[in-house]
Amino acid sequence: MAESIVALIIATVAVSCMYLMVAESQENGREIELKTDRAYAYHVLQESNLNQVTVHDRIYEKAGHNYVYDRDAKQEFAVED
Repeated sequence: MAESIVALIIATVAVSCMYLMVAESQENGREIELKTDRAYAYHVLQESNLNQVTVHDRIYEKAGHNYVYDRDAKQEFAVED
C-alpha cells in the first residue's frame, strides 16, 4: 500500500515537472518569435522607407534609430544591430 502511494506521488511530481517544462519552453518560443519579428520589421522599415509594416498581424512603425513602435502593444522596443 505504501509503495503504491509513493509511486503515485513520484508520478504526479514527474507529470507536474513535465508540464512546467513544456509551458516554459512555449513562453520562451513566443518571446523569441516577437523579438525576431521586431528585428525583421525594423529591417524592412529601414530598407524600404515605409512608415509602417505588418508582421504576423502586428503593426510596427519606426520610432528612431534601433527602435520600433508596436501599435498593438502600444510600446517602443529596442532592436539590436
